[in-house]
Amino acid sequence: FPSATPHLTKDGSIMSLESGGAGNKKHMVRLLTYLPGTPVAKIATNAQILYEIGKLAASLDKALAEKFHHPSVKSLHRGQFIWNLANVPLLEQYIDALGQNKYRAVVEQVIEQFKGKVIPKLSSFRACINHGDLNDHNILVDSSCASLENPQYRVSGILDFSDMSYGCYVFEVAIAIMYMMIESPDPLGVGGHVLAGFESVVPLTAEERGALFLLVSGRFAQSLVIAAHTALLYPENREYLMITAKTGWKHLMAMFEMGQEAVEKKWFETAQAYEERAPA
Repeated sequence: FPSATPHLTKDGSIMSLESGGAGNKKHMVRLLTYLPGTPVAKIATNAQILYEIGKLAASLDKALAEKFHHPSVKSLHRGQFIWNLANVPLLEQYIDALGQNKYRAVVEQVIEQFKGKVIPKLSSFRACINHGDLNDHNILVDSSCASLENPQYRVSGILDFSDMSYGCYVFEVAIAIMYMMIESPDPLGVGGHVLAGFESVVPLTAEERGALFLLVSGRFAQSLVIAAHTALLYPENREYLMITAKTGWKHLMAMFEMGQEAVEKKWFETAQAYEERAPA
């Protein structure tokens, strides 16, 4: 996988505490290898790259679950980690940051449905280690085709592994779908392409598929609520923190207006079309 590698300091450490800058403050410094490419957020996505991102999400989780060995791997059992998709109900402690409006009402609906329909099924979902943040700024791509009308992309870099935790395969595909919706001109059409790529590596079970709508909604809720809460604490970072909110609320509302059954039908029919045209 194309991920950045740390360069060791002269004394063999991964990081170094250095003095400098205003007031001679101390800063933790590290140097990573450079990854080429453009963030997905800066390109016009197409079906091909959405499929590749789904495939990447599944391949990465499969490798982490089956081949990743490290003395500290158990530290990825982060029970109350707010970004783990199992922990959507924890949003209740931050929901006041939204005030009283239609957005809050939808988030409350997401949390209640999540508690009733997803939490009881968590034990049946297949476990793995999730990257947990495959968003459109954390995936780099290179174009391998000169055609401006239909560029062919390949993933050239995966950034930011700081949200890794033990979770489930279906969490990763839900997270990838949600983030690929953010800048898409056809947000509700994204899911089928990402799902098809994911299932080319790790086919979902019926129960996992049945939870996908609420898991995608749950990730929207996490991103939007936590951003609103954090922006109150750090108003100077508001512009960065509210990147997802620019379109995220609109997409979450559109999902609920269309309804779970219709959204899933759209996703599953698109994914099925890939299977039907795949060579035997």
